Amino acid sequence: MDLPGKFDPKLMFFNTATEELDAYYPVRPECQADVAKTRFKARVGKTLSPRRWNAAFSQDGHLDIAGVLRRIQRGGIHPTIKGVVWEFLLGCYDPNSTFDERNEIRERRREQYAALKAVCQKMEPTIGSGKFITTAAVSDDGCPVQDDSANVNAEDDNGAMSNGGPSDEREVQWKLSLPQIGLDVVRTDRTLVFYEDEANQAKLWDVLAVYTWVDKDIGYVQGMNDICSPMVILIENEADAYWCFERAMRRLRENFRCTSTSMGVQSQLGTLAQIIKAIDPKLHNHLEEVDGGEYLFAIRMLMVLFRREFSFVDAMYLWEVMWAMEYNPNIYSLYEESSEPGSVKNGEKVNNKILKQYGKFERENMKTGWTDQRGALAVYLVASVLEKKNKQLLKEAQGLDDVVKILGEITGNLDAKKALKEALKIHKKYLSKASCIPAIPITYIPLVFILCLIAQYRMQAKKPEKFLKSISPYLRSQSIRSVKGKMAETIFAPALDGMKHVKSADGVMLTKPFLDVCKLILPVIDKFGAAMALVKSDIGGNITRLENKYLSNPTKYEHLYSMVKEEVDAKTAKGSSSCTNGLLWLTRAMDFLVELFRNLIHHQDWAMSQACTDSYNKTLKQWHGWLASSSFTVAMKLAPDRTKFLEVVGGKGDVNSDIEKFCTNFAPFLEENHKFLASVGMDGLKSS
Repeated sequence: MDLPGKFDPKLMFFNTATEELDAYYPVRPECQADVAKTRFKARVGKTLSPRRWNAAFSQDGHLDIAGVLRRIQRGGIHPTIKGVVWEFLLGCYDPNSTFDERNEIRERRREQYAALKAVCQKMEPTIGSGKFITTAAVSDDGCPVQDDSANVNAEDDNGAMSNGGPSDEREVQWKLSLPQIGLDVVRTDRTLVFYEDEANQAKLWDVLAVYTWVDKDIGYVQGMNDICSPMVILIENEADAYWCFERAMRRLRENFRCTSTSMGVQSQLGTLAQIIKAIDPKLHNHLEEVDGGEYLFAIRMLMVLFRREFSFVDAMYLWEVMWAMEYNPNIYSLYEESSEPGSVKNGEKVNNKILKQYGKFERENMKTGWTDQRGALAVYLVASVLEKKNKQLLKEAQGLDDVVKILGEITGNLDAKKALKEALKIHKKYLSKASCIPAIPITYIPLVFILCLIAQYRMQAKKPEKFLKSISPYLRSQSIRSVKGKMAETIFAPALDGMKHVKSADGVMLTKPFLDVCKLILPVIDKFGAAMALVKSDIGGNITRLENKYLSNPTKYEHLYSMVKEEVDAKTAKGSSSCTNGLLWLTRAMDFLVELFRNLIHHQDWAMSQACTDSYNKTLKQWHGWLASSSFTVAMKLAPDRTKFLEVVGGKGDVNSDIEKFCTNFAPFLEENHKFLASVGMDGLKSS
């Protein structure tokens, strides 16, 4: 009999003090250079071992959850028992239940999952076949893209229609999401050997497809694949993996809710702003000054719980310790009753004995009566990262792109255990101050920033000398002696001059001149303020990557495409840190800017936000996932007034004429880049 909670002693494991945990989740040899180094080490006496896990059960199966939580909070969970322990941490089972009771629940859930999967399989036969799809099977109106005679046009007991006939709106939307899930599955943890097996990819796709059908409200959103993947890897039975993921999404699903005006994670960003404002007002004020007051740089960390910032092993350690610290002993009954997670049953007295069954973080909340779910431990973890980088942010961050760059340095260099310890300190400190902090509705923040930006541009328009001082680095590079003098040309003029040298006499694209022109556009992007900070950061990072490669051997890499050809031959071109990837995304970002500049000239009646959104939809959007698209949508709320922007970048020159010249002359270079990248099969790569 399968007894949920019991560890099979026949499983082999090494001494926890010396073993290499990465061996449990091997990385493909060709991807070794692209993955973050694992810092977490299992330790005897601290990490929850299989022996201690088995010892935590009574004879009939009751679990000493308080002892288990203490051990996890001290040193995480041994790889051989992660999956089964996660099921308890996430509320799949009640620790006060017996082995027999849990076995009955597990069998019932497996049957329930099989029924749900059968419904989905009737609508899309690929489900359960060991395969998955990455191209659309239906059009937006529900008509099959390809006629599949194997499907019957019939309705089942659940009201689902087969592929052969017209579908209801819910089924159409579900089918339209399946190719996107497939594309994301291909990109999910692709460095791991586990996903070299298509059957494992199909397992992940099946779980996400079924969940998407069940969650009628939100459905599938990119990032869910990053949450689901570890469950699929750790838990062999697909149904069990599904229910573990479903419980995890009970905590996280609101972060994935997105409307045309807001994102679910926005409330947590607002909480983060309040926390930093309370515990470190100097840093908060500085972030506001550099257009980071909305904390958009933290979106990815909160959405996928630091999956991209840590190695696979470290991310799992971080998750399980967070879940242990946030553990509420009522979680199982609350989920089963569809109550609001994280609350206490009415009338329940929280005495000291009960408090011991709560995680360290949740226990502090219970003592103070603080039950705001926007203040999850992950928010305080982001705050701890900001505090760790406090001095560097205050000293070096002159704009939002600098903030993004500085925080990007934490990848593989952050000690999760120390960060969590600091997060708990910040949590305690914040709770002591929370009662005297006035709440600022997060929905008001974009308006405040827009007003500040408009005021800034008005001020600069009235005081040219102050504006000139703000772009003094650019002026110095052009050997303009007097900062107080009036500009006789637009900010586009240097780029127009630089384009004359991008190609050699025989028409070959040259590396340094092309990158120089791209760099000369950065001062223009600066004038967009926070709205373009992430775009500027992306462009700057890719320029630096390509420039460093060029400087390593200027003769060898004189021609722009030489470094790409070298990587294609070495089969490293698809790596996330490759120069090929850098050139591709630099070209795409410049496509966006060219289209935006065209909109500003050809659509005089458009607001800046409309011009930006239209340009994004025509260029970058097709290559971005939901996270990037949502970040862009929020950032566009900070777009400056177009008239003031054109005044700022125009100087005394003819800005419309220079923008037109720039678009006309630079676009062919970008088209040539795309043509070359397509010739080596690299122009269609999407973001991971």
